[in-house]
Amino acid sequence: MRRLVTRLVGEFQAEKEMRRFIDRLTGELRSGGRELTSPTDPDELFAALIEVLSEIRGRNVVLLKEEFPHRTATGLWLDLPDEDLILVDKRATALHQLAILFHEIWHMIKGDCGHHIAGATVAARMLDQRADLRHLKPVVVRVAARSVFDEQVEQDAETFALKAVTHFRVWLEGKPENTDRTQIAGRIGASLGSRRPQV
Repeated sequence: MRRLVTRLVGEFQAEKEMRRFIDRLTGELRSGGRELTSPTDPDELFAALIEVLSEIRGRNVVLLKEEFPHRTATGLWLDLPDEDLILVDKRATALHQLAILFHEIWHMIKGDCGHHIAGATVAARMLDQRADLRHLKPVVVRVAARSVFDEQVEQDAETFALKAVTHFRVWLEGKPENTDRTQIAGRIGASLGSRRPQV
């Protein structure tokens, strides 16, 4: 029973931390003269998020969209000496790229390397194909060497990504239209009230 209570308290605290960080990102996006309309171009949203993250981290955060090999990782965060580098699969849809980005952001914020070893190895091979990024290969290989798969860390990153995408997708898709009350999801959503943020 004690383990269950400890686990539930830990999950509650993680949920609060995730919500606070999402609220902080939202507040930062709306301030500082950033003019994001809804819907906005995905690249504009990504650029604004990266700008905010750079301010929060106090160092440069760089987002690169690269093609990852099929059936492998779709994203990777690299903690470089002078900057944070986030790689996202460029073949993913904009919404999926947003989810990948938030997954990697959570790893970055928590400072963990919960990636599966194969993901870093794939990134090393991918970077080998780009002459302008070859200098990063030794860093990626070191990440692969020290990476271990931690299911809880990955679950937390995925939970954060899902919560953040649910919150931020309104910038990609525009304001929610009138709910179709004839569909079961629409009826449930209407009875619970809209939880999507108004931009």
